[in-house]
Parts: sequence; C-alpha cells; structure tokens
Amino acid sequence: MANMKALPLRKIISPLIPYIAIGIGFLIFHRAWLTVLGYHAGMIAVVLSSNTRPGLKGVFKGNHFWIPFITAFACVCSGVLLYLFWPYLALPPDINVFLRSINLSGGSWLVFIVYFSLVNPFMEEYYWRGYLGSDKKGITINDMLFSGYHLVILAGLIANSWLLVIFCGLTLAAWAWRQIDRLNGGLLASVVSHLTADTAIVLTIFYFSVN
Repeated sequence: MANMKALPLRKIISPLIPYIAIGIGFLIFHRAWLTVLGYHAGMIAVVLSSNTRPGLKGVFKGNHFWIPFITAFACVCSGVLLYLFWPYLALPPDINVFLRSINLSGGSWLVFIVYFSLVNPFMEEYYWRGYLGSDKKGITINDMLFSGYHLVILAGLIANSWLLVIFCGLTLAAWAWRQIDRLNGGLLASVVSHLTADTAIVLTIFYFSVN
C-alpha cells in the first residue's frame, strides 16, 4: 500500500527536480554551481529511490553507429544559431556582469564549462529520455517540462519575444531525441547530440564573455 501511494508522488516530483534546483540555487542564492549540482543530485536521488530505473548501458547503446554522427552535426547548429542571433536576443551588453552575478568568473567559469559540457548531457539524457522516457510518438508533458525549466533561467535575461521560440524549439528537441532513441534502440544518439549542443552553446557564451 505504501508503494502505491508513493508512486504517483514520485511521478509528480520527478520532472519538477530542475524547477526545484533552479528555484533554490538560481533564484534564491544566485549560484550556478549550486543550481547544477543540486539538479544533478536531485536526479540521482529520484533514480536511486526507484525500483524501475533503466540500466546505464542504454546510455552507450545504439543500433546504428551513423545516427549519432548525424544528430551531433545537426546540434552544432545550436551554437551557430546562438552566435548569429546573439545581437537580437537583447542580452546584457556585458555578459560577464551576469556571469559574475551567479558566481561564475575566472577558473570557476572554465571548470563549469567543462563540467556542464561533459557531465550534464549524460545526466539529462539518462533521466529525461531514459528514466522519464516514453515510447509515445507525440509530444508529451515531460517534453514540455524539459523545455520549460530553461525558460525559468532565461526569463529576464533575454527578450520576452524569444521565450516562446525557445520553448517550442526545446520541446521539439526533446521530442526528436525520444524518437531518435526509440528508432536507434538506445540513448547513444541523444547523449552525443545533447553533448554537442551543450558544448556548442556554452563555448559560444564563453566566446562572447572574452570578446
């Protein structure tokens, strides 16, 4: 009986982990590291408390080796698009002011780039497309919740007119990653492409922070 009562609660809380981490780490304490590490710790806690967690082997599994290369190449475009549209996003004139406000500067910023680029994609794909994954062919609520938490960070940082565009783009990306993984028989394609996307985006931000 206890397990039956806990299951719906876990289903409700699981996709809200990033919102909780952002609310505490970003909105209250204004610390990037606290936000990301809290997010990752929350995902680990949820997965470890579940009896139905997927195996880690799925992160490195794919039936077609060429699919990750295609998806990775496509996701490089995220960094290219950010670079091209940077002047139109109404971002702060000096992005370093924002970075310092969330305690990212100097060595901390460089270590964050490496950690975020290499660790976050594995964590998110295992969690969102693995643990919270679905075989449904249509867009799911979790696709939208994955997209939505990014807006909590971006709101007030970029022009409001772009928030809907980003929400639709990330929702579509979450949906596409699920479909690609379903067709490829594992999470490898989404992990590799997510890693490429995160790396391209964070390196673009780094470029503008030093120029």
